[in-house]
Amino acid sequence: MLASRVGRKVAGPVVQSTRGAARGFKILNEGADMSVFKGVKADHKPASVQLEAGKKYFWCACGLSSNQPFCDGSHKPDGLTMAKPVEFEVERTGTYLLCNCKQTASRPLCDGSHKNVSKRPLNADARQKVAFSSDRPIYEGVARKLGLKQKDGGWHMP
Repeated sequence: MLASRVGRKVAGPVVQSTRGAARGFKILNEGADMSVFKGVKADHKPASVQLEAGKKYFWCACGLSSNQPFCDGSHKPDGLTMAKPVEFEVERTGTYLLCNCKQTASRPLCDGSHKNVSKRPLNADARQKVAFSSDRPIYEGVARKLGLKQKDGGWHMP
């Protein structure tokens, strides 16, 4: 039931269970904690951070920030990601485990989802090939210094 009898909107059971997971947090940008967009993993374990009650924080949801687990604006370039940071406050000053795998259902808290995230790099099966436009020795020398190996008429990462 999406609306009560008095006409006031209430969250459905899926929304309530997701929202209720991050207890002790006040989400300041509505909906950011329920985004369907999951960021790229920044780390395989949560970040233990000291947070102060009443202070605003921005949790990185895209995984691209160099200031993990907090946002540094890396999500802003057009077309890079649809994930937006979760703006929040905590009710009590203390140490919290914030998600770094970006797969949590209780944003920004860690819910253990990192245990199910593969540690294998996403590009592990990709093959890189470098092609040079000339057979000059300098290109061969540069390729070898870069650690490339010759195969199938081109230079490949081993």
